[in-house]
Amino acid sequence: MKITLAGTPGSGKSTIRKLIAEHYQMEVKATGDFMREAAKRHGFSDITKFLVEYVSTHPEVDREVDAEQKRFGENHDHFVLDAHLGFHFVPDSFKICLTCSFEEAGRRIFEAKRQTEDATTVEEAVITSRKRRETMRTNFLELYQVDIDDFEQFDLVLDTTEMSPEEVFAKLTKAIDSTETV
Repeated sequence: MKITLAGTPGSGKSTIRKLIAEHYQMEVKATGDFMREAAKRHGFSDITKFLVEYVSTHPEVDREVDAEQKRFGENHDHFVLDAHLGFHFVPDSFKICLTCSFEEAGRRIFEAKRQTEDATTVEEAVITSRKRRETMRTNFLELYQVDIDDFEQFDLVLDTTEMSPEEVFAKLTKAIDSTETV
């Protein structure tokens, strides 16, 4: 079973990928981890600043990360891949997209005190979440002509704004279990 998990920053992808992986005993891979490692290598502590200030003018970073996820999808059969373009690079996966309002996403990110986010207020976290999503969308449209906001590309789209992780997980497992293509 191959599952790709995409969505807006703060929508719960990291939490849900762990729950899915444990439930189905799957390997976990996340391109966000690769991107954060690249940010550190290039001297950035904040992932949004890295994406906006560096990756936007250095498309080779996206291409390296994307090539890795494509290879991973071709060489593995039982995994959950947390990747904004995973659905594009692993076309034979069950494609899930989690969405969330920017206000709730900013609150979640700020309260989680992510080490790769420099926001000092919830409002800053909201602004950087929005900027991060807009930058990713622009970059992916330019690089691959793929619109990450075109939800018709996914098998399941779920708005997590008003949901607990347990509620999200319950809905996802129900959909995954009822799918014959997985």
